[in-house]
Amino acid sequence: MIKIMKNNSITVVMIIAALFLLYSPLDANALNVSEVEASLICYACPGEPLNIDRCGGGDQMRAIIKRMIGEGKTKQEILDVFEKQYGETILTIPPKRGFNLVAYVAPFIGLLIGAVVAFLLLKKWGITPQTAGAGAGSAALSNNIQKKINDELSKLDEEE
Repeated sequence: MIKIMKNNSITVVMIIAALFLLYSPLDANALNVSEVEASLICYACPGEPLNIDRCGGGDQMRAIIKRMIGEGKTKQEILDVFEKQYGETILTIPPKRGFNLVAYVAPFIGLLIGAVVAFLLLKKWGITPQTAGAGAGSAALSNNIQKKINDELSKLDEEE
């Protein structure tokens, strides 16, 4: 009898947990206004993101966003509506298309060109990994320069 009650209580707990998960009032994937706000700039205050802005224009945009979320639109659909109305400058992050693609690709191209130029300059100057690791203090001096240094040091010793 105890074994049957134990099995029934486990079953009841599992059914309640499954119902709770299925009919949870909070949808983890639900879109909220702050997610969309972070991707837009206030039309009334150029350069100020909507999630920071507190002017009347920003309030109007937030009301429109709330209405569109209530209609079941996705974040991208809402952003497309604002972009169509105000242009690409309304977006905080430029879309990865057209000329805006330069903003995403140019830094990597610049690093690649810089690395090639640095390599060529080091090669032209005769700096190799072996000589670069030796350090400046152990660089070999020509005999002529070494002789001048010794002469100057001996003159200083004679003057003392």
